[in-house]
Amino acid sequence: MTFQTVEELVIFIDLDNFKKISEDQGWVAYKPNDITGSLTSLITKFVRKHLGEVIYGLDEKHGTEECMLRLTGALAHEEIINDLEYIITEINNVGQNCGCDASLSIGVSRGPYTPIRPTGPYQWSRRLFKGQAQRLAHKALKKAKKLGGNRIIFL
Repeated sequence: MTFQTVEELVIFIDLDNFKKISEDQGWVAYKPNDITGSLTSLITKFVRKHLGEVIYGLDEKHGTEECMLRLTGALAHEEIINDLEYIITEINNVGQNCGCDASLSIGVSRGPYTPIRPTGPYQWSRRLFKGQAQRLAHKALKKAKKLGGNRIIFL
C-alpha cells in the first residue's frame, strides 16, 4: 500500500504601499474602499472557482488588504496564474479609476499539505507559517515587494 502526499499551493497577496495610498486618498482605515472592496470580491471569486481556502486576511466588513490562500487537489497551474494576473490587472484598473497607483504583490509556493486552522482577518500568528509552503510563499511575497511590487513571485 502506498500513500500519496497531498500537496498544497499557498498564495500570499498584499496590496503595495496601501497605507500611503489610503492616506493620500483620505480613506478611513478599517472601512472598505474601492480597492480593498474590489480585492475582497476578486479573492472570493478566485477561492470559489479553485475550491480553495482562505487561511488569513479576507475581510468583507473592513476590506481586504492582505490574505493567505491555500489550494489543494488538482491544480491547473496555467489557469491559476492567469487568474492571479487578472486580479493584479483589476486592482491596477481600480487604482487608476481612483486616481492612484494601486498594485499587488503575490508570493506563491507549492509544498506538502500542512494543517493550519484558518484565522480571522486580523489574527496574524506565527502558526500561519508552520508549513514549508506557507514560509516560502511569504518569502516570495517579500521578494516581490523588494523588486518593486505589482508582480507574482514563485518559490
